[in-house]
Amino acid sequence: MSNITYKVNDRLWFFNEGANNIMWCDYSKSGEDQMLTLFDQAFEISQNSGSFVKILANFKSTPKSQKLTKRMRESGKWFKQSGVDVKIAVLGFDNTFTRVVMNTTMTISRVKNLKLFENREDALGWLSA
Repeated sequence: MSNITYKVNDRLWFFNEGANNIMWCDYSKSGEDQMLTLFDQAFEISQNSGSFVKILANFKSTPKSQKLTKRMRESGKWFKQSGVDVKIAVLGFDNTFTRVVMNTTMTISRVKNLKLFENREDALGWLSA
């Protein structure tokens, strides 16, 4: 990725895409502990990033994690209560069954600020819209 504006570590940084400042979170090939640590870092930074946060997250080849799911739900509540708008594009859910289940769950729960993508270009297009 080009135009890195702020780098926390090899898995977490901000980059410019046009006029948008997007946080890249690379969970790929991580274990649960690594994913939780990265999520905590990203959440802390995003809490202080202004009134609108755009995130591109890669979950390719990661294990299921109930702890991470719980933290994500809690952070979603924080964003909603604090008035911070967040838009999250997710890569890496290549399993068709998992994608269908997640998309159905998001539709039923009326989640509109999180979307699954098969490629980076489509994800960036949605984040930039």
